[in-house]
Amino acid sequence: MKKIFNLSALILMLSLAACAPSEVDDIFDDSPAVRLDNAIKNYTELLKSDGGRWLMEYFANSGEEGYNFVMTFHNDGSVDISTQNAYVNGGAFFTDRSLWEVVSDYGPVLSFNTYNKAFHVFSSPQSDGSGHEGDYEFMILNADNDKIVMRGKKSREKGVVIDVLLTRLSSTEYPTDEDYFTSLTAVRKAAFSDRINNYVLTTGSGKRYICNDVTTMLWSFYPEDGTLLDNGEYMNAIITTKGIRFMLPLDFLPEYDANDVAAQNFEFQEDGSLLCTEDGVTKITGPGLADLFHQPQMGWTFSTKDGEMGGDFLTIYNQIVTEAKTKYKTTFNWLQLGYDNAKAKYRLYFKNGKYYGSIYIKHEMVDANTIKFSFDPDAEGAFDNNGQNHYNNLESMRAMVALICNGEYTLTAEHAMVANPMTMTSKSNPANFVVIGF
Repeated sequence: MKKIFNLSALILMLSLAACAPSEVDDIFDDSPAVRLDNAIKNYTELLKSDGGRWLMEYFANSGEEGYNFVMTFHNDGSVDISTQNAYVNGGAFFTDRSLWEVVSDYGPVLSFNTYNKAFHVFSSPQSDGSGHEGDYEFMILNADNDKIVMRGKKSREKGVVIDVLLTRLSSTEYPTDEDYFTSLTAVRKAAFSDRINNYVLTTGSGKRYICNDVTTMLWSFYPEDGTLLDNGEYMNAIITTKGIRFMLPLDFLPEYDANDVAAQNFEFQEDGSLLCTEDGVTKITGPGLADLFHQPQMGWTFSTKDGEMGGDFLTIYNQIVTEAKTKYKTTFNWLQLGYDNAKAKYRLYFKNGKYYGSIYIKHEMVDANTIKFSFDPDAEGAFDNNGQNHYNNLESMRAMVALICNGEYTLTAEHAMVANPMTMTSKSNPANFVVIGF
């Protein structure tokens, strides 16, 4: 209905323009050409104002991640463009200077009209004949003092909507361009892990989607009760130091409404999760801790730092170190819980001097954040050779297995996206805990 109304309104305005030009002139004091000329001047001044430093969130196409550029627009018509991505300078930080201008074409258009080595690689043809097929000229849609929304001119001509954002970049927070990209690298490393599968997007109505391939910013989605093959959706994204933005709204979400809520922008929260800025409800977090603990690519090593092991865990671990020194003349290195992928079995894995050993225990997820273990020393394949030798010869190793298999353990973590480390705490005796990490 909104689209029909807007079309009717447009027809009415055109009719008024034909019948009563003097009245229309009263509404618009200046001619279209004058208004366009004023807009070009205003946008030019806006870009140069307050130091002229902006962050550009740029998408070349729908098949690759978005890229960050720091741009400083100068009064002499030059612009410094900095970036750090895989396609420029071998992935190292790089800056180049070129020319820019706001011109008249489809209305006000920001044009980077001389070649910039940091930027034009995405819009110039490459050896494959097409390259990234990105834009170097952008129609300015709207702006305020701190944000400019633009749309790629060449993309628009092909019928593709690729919006590009410019936002003010603080010189206090990031004194140099390289400071921004150093910070971005740290944020990206902390925000996600390529070792973790099954991130979770939860909508306002409680609908849950499994998200993968997130470190590449080429996200895949499928309903928790579906499969990627049958129900998969894909969307590319860009990460900044503040959060992530998908190139297009997530229109497959049940709450999606093009005229109202269109989840697209997400900001990092204090716990590391991502909250949708459009509806304030849709959220992206890591998998449940028990699911993460269970994932076969993970190996969770016991921390021996002060304060990160307590109660019987600390007592028994120290006894293992002492017994190993006495009976094997070795220094006990570490203890770990995780999968033996070759045997597809869960295990307590250890290294003692030059010896590696496995004790195969069973593992069960009780709920999203609770696990428990069990062990039968008489079961077939309960040990490898070193595992059995150490289990038989070290009373403390037997005590550690008994402790691990004694009841349920609650998993907790401070970071909602990358739960590394997490803490495993006995439900029956909270004094028994150990911090574990991958």
